Amino acid sequence: MRRFIRPFLIVICSLSATTALAQGEAIQGVFVSTDTSKAAIIQAIYTAIAKMNFLTRAVARSRLLATNPLYQRIEITNDGSQITVRYDKGRPVVMPADGSEVKWTRDDGEEFNVAARAQGAQLQQTFKAEDGQRLNQFSLSPDGTLTLNVTIESPRLPAPLKYSLTYRRH
Repeated sequence: MRRFIRPFLIVICSLSATTALAQGEAIQGVFVSTDTSKAAIIQAIYTAIAKMNFLTRAVARSRLLATNPLYQRIEITNDGSQITVRYDKGRPVVMPADGSEVKWTRDDGEEFNVAARAQGAQLQQTFKAEDGQRLNQFSLSPDGTLTLNVTIESPRLPAPLKYSLTYRRH
């Protein structure tokens, strides 16, 4: 019986330490894409707009492709009072760390209400506009892999647009 319990306890302790590391480490740093193609984004767009009629589907596809690039680099900083996320060389998105919304203007001039909330190895970032919202959910694994889960919802879309991308610490 002892031979079984001791290895079992070692496994449980190891899992607990890994979970504590993942939950305790704040998401910060520079991350580069491990995805080599935009195929996951394109497939998700086609799935989300599949039930639209021909004319609206073409407009939606064009807009969604333009506003959902495959970011090659993401930089995240969190000083305790502000969270900043910068995608590639775009304008940084600076948000209060308490989750309250602020106005932010994208490089193309479109204005959003943005908010962020971080908890350990998790970060949620929300962009709200008149025609819908985007939720970016970042999670950092113990090995330093950053996963970005994107969900876009709009009354104009028959289904939410969802996709995931992975990044490694740079």
